Amino acid sequence: MLPNFARQTVTRLRPGTKTIRGSEVPDWDHVESLEISGCSVQPAATDLSQDGRVLGILDGMTAYLPPGSDVKEGDRIEYDGNVYTIDGAPRVWPSAGNLAHVQCTLRRWSG
Repeated sequence: MLPNFARQTVTRLRPGTKTIRGSEVPDWDHVESLEISGCSVQPAATDLSQDGRVLGILDGMTAYLPPGSDVKEGDRIEYDGNVYTIDGAPRVWPSAGNLAHVQCTLRRWSG
């Protein structure tokens, strides 16, 4: 359980699947959503990409979710009107006290 300041709610987005040429692939046209409350979402790294043609901005966040939250790599998180991709695998942080949580690194490109 995260401390009482963790009062934010995120929406976990998980794609369905479809078969293309015999392979199962994510189907983002058919999404399963799940609200997760009791979270803390904090700013993280940001970056600028400029290759002479395109200027892009990477917006990074770190989400701390309650223990047992149903998130996995490949999912997306909607928060504050933006959709972020979970970058890597969610990390489970066990605790003997009340600080157990699941940590997710979130990334969103714009531009």
